[in-house]
Amino acid sequence: MATFTSVKLLNITARLWLTLTIAGQWLFVLYIAGFYGKRFLAKGIPGFADTHLPNGYIPGDSTGNIAIVMHILLAMFIIAGGTLQLLPAIRKRYPAFHRWNGRIYVCTAIVVSLAGLYLTFARERVIGSLPQEIGTSLGGVLILIFSPVVIYYALKRQYLLHQRWALRLFMLVSAVWFLRILTFGWFLLTGGWGINRSDFSGPFLVFAAFAQYMLPLAVLELYFRAKDMKQRNMNILASLAISVGTVYMAVGVGVLTAMIWLPRVLK
Repeated sequence: MATFTSVKLLNITARLWLTLTIAGQWLFVLYIAGFYGKRFLAKGIPGFADTHLPNGYIPGDSTGNIAIVMHILLAMFIIAGGTLQLLPAIRKRYPAFHRWNGRIYVCTAIVVSLAGLYLTFARERVIGSLPQEIGTSLGGVLILIFSPVVIYYALKRQYLLHQRWALRLFMLVSAVWFLRILTFGWFLLTGGWGINRSDFSGPFLVFAAFAQYMLPLAVLELYFRAKDMKQRNMNILASLAISVGTVYMAVGVGVLTAMIWLPRVLK
């Protein structure tokens, strides 16, 4: 049996990860609202021209322009809604809100993923590489696979399985946030080794295209295994993995907020 110390350590590290994740994702939400949302309210879809988006707004491509607006602005709502699903107090005190927010979350995840897949293959690639597109697209496909599984276990009232699959879906939907953290944390630690800045390609970014969801899913599965096995060594291993990820996330969120999100919103 796991000792109290190892169980407590696992719970503390998980709560620290949760706190940082919610705070970091809300910073991302505020950035999307303050930068892209403001432009959309002022100029509509053409407001996405002259931003930092590759192939962001292309005159004459109505379908693609609508898809990119949906992909970005709906992401703002899905990220905000996803963090609310993680809060135990909301699940317990407001179960009806939790259910409806969850339904909206899953449906929006599907729409955002379809829009992202369309943009990946319908528009000419101007940055990155084919392996990066494959990695990102696989994440979108997994969202389409995981989403009905989440709904299935909710309808069957198998709440433990529902919760676990919902957390897996959350990791996938959060991949766009994890990718930014991975990349800018890497810039700070290595100066951008393995990244070609001219077209935003390179071996590290190929790795990051898959790792943006594979790494969070792997740590999550390790956490599940520790909870199930109730063994001291497994609890410590899972706590260590979560702690390392949390520290790296803190660095990435700090760099992004100070160097990208806040300056763009203020500008």
